[in-house]
Amino acid sequence: MATIAEELALLPFFSRVARSDLERAAPRFRRVTLAPNEMLWAQGSAVDELALILYGELSASAQLREIGRIRAPDIIGETGAFVAGSVRSATLKATLPTTLLALEVADLRRLRFERSRVYDALLDLAQKSAVKRISATNAKLAAVAAGSFAAPNRKEPGALVRLWRVVRPGLPTGECPPPGPLLRAQPGLRDMEGEVEEALAASFTAEAVAEGQVIVLEGEPGSCMYILAEGTVEVLRNVRGDRAELLTQLTPGQQFGANTLVESMARTASCVAAGPGWLYRMDRAAFDGLRGDARLLWRESVLATLSANTRNANAALEKALRGATPAGAGAARSGGRASAESAESSGGFSDLLRASGYLESMPANEGELAEMDFVVDEDHQRNRKNRGVRRP
Repeated sequence: MATIAEELALLPFFSRVARSDLERAAPRFRRVTLAPNEMLWAQGSAVDELALILYGELSASAQLREIGRIRAPDIIGETGAFVAGSVRSATLKATLPTTLLALEVADLRRLRFERSRVYDALLDLAQKSAVKRISATNAKLAAVAAGSFAAPNRKEPGALVRLWRVVRPGLPTGECPPPGPLLRAQPGLRDMEGEVEEALAASFTAEAVAEGQVIVLEGEPGSCMYILAEGTVEVLRNVRGDRAELLTQLTPGQQFGANTLVESMARTASCVAAGPGWLYRMDRAAFDGLRGDARLLWRESVLATLSANTRNANAALEKALRGATPAGAGAARSGGRASAESAESSGGFSDLLRASGYLESMPANEGELAEMDFVVDEDHQRNRKNRGVRRP
C-alpha cells in the first residue's frame, strides 16, 4: 500500500509542494475508507475536518434529497475548516468504495503554526473554492431575479440606485482616513504586529471616489481589490437586460474585489459609490508580492471576507427565489419575461445553494468571521499576538 505522503503527491492540489513538505505533513492525515452508502459527514454537524478524495465518489444530500456528487480527485470541507463556527450543509455518503485522507481542524492549525507549504496550498484552494461559490450563486441570481435597479454602466453612473439617481458630482473634501485602523478591523488582523501592518499598508494606494462613480463594472477584467475607507458602496449584479439586483451595501472597513486576485477572471458584480468617499486599492503585483506573516494573514483575512460575500450572495438569491413568479403567471407584470427556469429554480434550489462549492456554510454571525480561531502551542504564546488567535 502506498504511504500517505505518496498519495498526497498524486493529488493535483499539491503539485507545487515539495515531497519533503508532504512527508512532514503526512502524519497529520488519516486514511478513511467508506463502503457504498456509508456516511462521511452529516448535515448540520460542525466542520471539524476537511478531506481529500483519493478514489471513489460521494453523494451530497440535503433534507434527504440528493443534490450532487463529488468524484475523485477532489477536496471537500476546506473552506469551512478555516473559519470557526462553520457547519455542514449537506450529508455526504459514498456511492462507490471510496478512500479519503482526512485532516482535522486542529491538525490544519498545527500545519499553519509550522508554516507548512501544505497549509499554504490548502489555503489557496479554500480561497478559490469561495470564489467559485460566489460566481455560481451570482450566475443563478442573474437567471431568476427580476432586478430592482438600473444596471450600471460607465456612461451613466448616476442612473443606478435611489440615492444617486441624479448625480451630484464631487470628490470628498477631507483627507483619506489612515490605513492602520481599517486594516486592524479586517478579519484576523486585530492583533497583528507593527511590521505586518506596515507591510500591508505599503501595499495599498489611497483613491478618492465621487458620488455615482462606477468603481468596478461587472464583466470587465479585474486586477485589483479595495478596502472602503470612507463613504458607502453599493454592490449589484446584472440580471435581466438593463436591470440589476442589489447584493449588499458596503460600509467603511469592508473589502471588495478580491476574487479577481485569487482567480484571474472578469468582475462578477458592479460596485458603485453611493456618495463621495475614499478607497484603499491593492493591485495584483502588491497582492502577489506580500511575504511572510503579512502574506499569510492577509490571505486568511481575504478568505473570511469571501466567505461573508458568499453568504450575501446566497441571501440575495434566496430572496429572489422566494419572490420568483411561476412561468406564465406573471407574464403581464414582467413584460413576458417570466421563464420556466425561474419556476423550476424555486423548487429547492436553496438546498443546492447551501451545498454549493465544497459543502459547508459560514457562520451567520459576522463577529465570528472577525476572529479567525487558530490554535497556539503553549510554549509559543508570542504567536498569540500576531497569528490572528482568539484570546481565551
